[in-house]
Amino acid sequence: MRIDMQLVFSSAIFLMCYSASQGQSSKDQIDKELLSLEHALNTNVNAHDTAALSQIIAPEFHLTGPKFPGAVARKQWLSNCMTYAVDSATITDVAVSNWGDITVFRSIQHFFNFKIAGQPASYAESLITDLWIKRKGKWRLVTRLSERLPKK
Repeated sequence: MRIDMQLVFSSAIFLMCYSASQGQSSKDQIDKELLSLEHALNTNVNAHDTAALSQIIAPEFHLTGPKFPGAVARKQWLSNCMTYAVDSATITDVAVSNWGDITVFRSIQHFFNFKIAGQPASYAESLITDLWIKRKGKWRLVTRLSERLPKK
């Protein structure tokens, strides 16, 4: 039996390229899915749609950050969302790290004409680090670390 080394080599290169493209395709899909969920979070907070938010955030969700005296639990966070208003929000500087069913989504989020309980806070910019876990085929936000960036 004669083995054609050129064919073996070509097949190996093809499989390596195919595997890499499949991995990249999967990563791109996860990146897009989580970016869509991040946008949905902002949209539903602004709409005060706690039912939709409840479908995105995990039961054990908590918000934390340097300016919070303690972690804000899911129930309190949903209640706080009722006091927020924003004309628009954008997400920039996205970095996504994925390990199967666990993903860290880092971004800077810009909120224009941001108000809390009717009081204007104007423009706000926050560095956000979100921990997402996939359960039963759906991503759930488990933890959010938020740090308001200083005004420029």
